[in-house]
Amino acid sequence: MKNNLFVTKSKRKSILTEIIEWIKTFVITFILLLFIFGNVFSTTGIKGPSMEPNFFEGERVFIYNLGYYFSESKRGDVVVLSKHYSEKGLIINTITVAKDLINNISNMIKKEIEVKYIVKRVIGLPGDTIDIKDGYVYLNGNRLEENYVKGQTFERLGLSYPITIPENKVFVLGDNREVSLDSRDLGLISYDQIKGKVTFRLLPISRFGKIH
Repeated sequence: MKNNLFVTKSKRKSILTEIIEWIKTFVITFILLLFIFGNVFSTTGIKGPSMEPNFFEGERVFIYNLGYYFSESKRGDVVVLSKHYSEKGLIINTITVAKDLINNISNMIKKEIEVKYIVKRVIGLPGDTIDIKDGYVYLNGNRLEENYVKGQTFERLGLSYPITIPENKVFVLGDNREVSLDSRDLGLISYDQIKGKVTFRLLPISRFGKIH
């Protein structure tokens, strides 16, 4: 009887130990995934028409987060950015992804829509002078030839032109100029607001490929 009781307790202990090991593995894997999505790469869906005709509602794109740790953004880069200033760092980025996940789940339950990140194109870099007039963008005195743009570009109340971009800031615009929320409304964008560079289109499959 005592032997049977000992065997039963031993089995229970073994099962409990196995459960604990599974939980540890799950937690470590989950934290590792959060770290990767926060600092290395992630994906996001395109919302709204602000990047037409190059990106459409419902498309899914690949974001390379690690690239801007080693180099600064370039003119023409399509980037994902936060509408508001946010600190960056390996641990902070991981925590931010966890918070975003919780918020997304909460919003799904509440059936609410919150747009924290937006996709835009980098037009001006530190030291550049940007002007907007006659429906066009002028970079350092020269009118930009933007054959990828839909509509004309007009000033808004966010900034006064011409404007020279200071250090650690960029000027961004959406490709669909007449409906896009961008630097004309939000002001100049800090490097810390940029989450990463859009490098590939994942969906739809018919449009899969590298972003140029």
